[in-house]
Amino acid sequence: MILEKMKDVISYAMDLDVDYLEVFMGYKGDKVLKITSKSREAIDKIEAYLKKIDLDFKSEFDMSGKYDASFNLYVGVEDDSIFQLKRM
Repeated sequence: MILEKMKDVISYAMDLDVDYLEVFMGYKGDKVLKITSKSREAIDKIEAYLKKIDLDFKSEFDMSGKYDASFNLYVGVEDDSIFQLKRM
């Protein structure tokens, strides 16, 4: 199950130099995991882990942080328990 993989990613990331973890609902009911770190090495390790367990991700370097620049990593998965309404 994909959500179980996300839990594994969170457990893996907790052992690294991660500043912030957030899970939120995306635009169409998907689940999004946001990992923020100032350490490029930590993000590289998480990216390698995500590739290993076959999860798609997007990473970016954010210079708009309040105190310092940081790396953001986003993992999004569809949640099959959410039903979308179709317009007729």
